[in-house]
Amino acid sequence: MKIPKISLLLLLWGCFILSLEGISLPYGSAFAPDVHGDLHYSLLNYPERTQDATLDIYGNGLYLPFANLPRFSDAFIDAFRPGKARHSLVGYQSPDSLLQAEFNFLAGYEYAKGEEACGFIYKGYYIKAEVAKRLHLNTFWWNGMFMGDKAEARNSELADGYIKDSADKLRLDNISADISYHAPAYTLALGRGKFPIGNSFSGSIILNDEVNDYGYLLAEGMLGDFSLSVLHASLQADSVYAIYSSSAVNSKTYPDKFLALHQLTYTPSPMLKLFMGESVVYGNRGMDINYLVPNAFWRATEHNLGDKDNMMVFGGARYQANNQLTCYAQVAFDEFSYNKLFTSWWGNKYALQGGVQLIIPALSLCAKPLKANIELTAVRPFTYTHYMNHTMYSHDGHPLGYPKGSNIVDISLGLSIPLPREVTLISEASYSKQGSYGSSWQQNYNDLFAHTSQSAKAKWFQGDVSKFTTIDNALLIDIFAHHRLLAGWSARYDNDWESKLYAGWQLHY
Repeated sequence: MKIPKISLLLLLWGCFILSLEGISLPYGSAFAPDVHGDLHYSLLNYPERTQDATLDIYGNGLYLPFANLPRFSDAFIDAFRPGKARHSLVGYQSPDSLLQAEFNFLAGYEYAKGEEACGFIYKGYYIKAEVAKRLHLNTFWWNGMFMGDKAEARNSELADGYIKDSADKLRLDNISADISYHAPAYTLALGRGKFPIGNSFSGSIILNDEVNDYGYLLAEGMLGDFSLSVLHASLQADSVYAIYSSSAVNSKTYPDKFLALHQLTYTPSPMLKLFMGESVVYGNRGMDINYLVPNAFWRATEHNLGDKDNMMVFGGARYQANNQLTCYAQVAFDEFSYNKLFTSWWGNKYALQGGVQLIIPALSLCAKPLKANIELTAVRPFTYTHYMNHTMYSHDGHPLGYPKGSNIVDISLGLSIPLPREVTLISEASYSKQGSYGSSWQQNYNDLFAHTSQSAKAKWFQGDVSKFTTIDNALLIDIFAHHRLLAGWSARYDNDWESKLYAGWQLHY
């Protein structure tokens, strides 16, 4: 079958710059849990609206909104029109419908005001392409700079990776991408992105997605009631190794660091889902083929490799009583000893999480249902700690485990309220009690427990105890075809109230 030259050009272009906001995963995927967090303070972190998620194609061939005067007039009006977008910046469909593609531009401005204020102005683009309904290519890139108070800017959820610091500005950019092939029984993907594992809206205890994007290989296969999911990712180490005489060279000597994860899921009925799996962080060497074998017991593999990597075993369940009520729970274990399991030995490193989500069907004036969540999380001290830079359970300076840390008990409430005309109010509140001892993934237990690792103890809430309450609210306004608005307010009480205001505007065309 002959593909037109423009089809081939767009396809190759998509392949080279890779991919969108996030890979399109099938229902039931381990990397797309049923319960997840909805609240963000940057419009760049919100997914596409459901009505815009499919490719909009306007006939065969290359589509340009300014090709003739009537089309240009309607495309100009479309920029200010409410409802669904009628035009893209560039669209293409091959005569045989083998290739469909869109290119769109975005720009925006966001503002945050705590003790000080900062603003963020950015531009970017996204590309969506689909080949034969099976091969998907997505790209989402943005570039921007913070102006105003630098300390306030560094607290932004966007500041999760490398930042270029100049005299009066902070500059940063990001790209997420994927090339994925979807068949009825399996998915294969290559990309740059991030994934949560396990149902959670306050942050996963297994693998959270509140980090910078990373490169990955992903595969999922389904056979009967079972599915097997595998992820292998290239992480960024948190610091360098000073191994050269030149400080300039040392500043670039980040060791190799990888994350490997495999999960077996059993779904005996639509109501019940059970899963178990392992994750390992390793590095300072190339990709290890041992962690590409999905049907092996990796903890035994790691022991045979010299017990030098950072292993975690996890499992969980999801029970969906009906379309409205979902109950879930999961547990993660790091190091533990059977004969010390019920003692205060510091090596009893585990995390527990469970919750309930209630979905109330949409009212006549709203397109989406109301969602209410309650979630309880408990994480033992030192759960995500390790002793080498390239095995820390982290990526680019941010934890891969529970985002609020360890030695903590947290109860969180969430509410997503749909309002008329594609407006959504998202509210979350939480109360946490946390001890400082063993609360951070950055603590090196080899230094803390030198010569006492088999006897040292760590108790719940050991160290300086913090009790804090947080309240977060965001109003997402999706009224317009090509514009988005966001207003938010957050507050934290820890001996005194501290609050912050947010606002954002985004154009995507």
